Amino acid sequence: MKRKTITIREDQDEWIEEQHLNLSSFVREQLDELIEEREN
Repeated sequence: MKRKTITIREDQDEWIEEQHLNLSSFVREQLDELIEEREN
């Protein structure tokens, strides 16, 4: 796996924490969906 750095706003960070969201997993899933859509 590669590591990347992203910048998010403070309110986004707070929301992510409140939702107990794993940001890495979320981004990977979203990227997979985009890749799949664009391949079709």
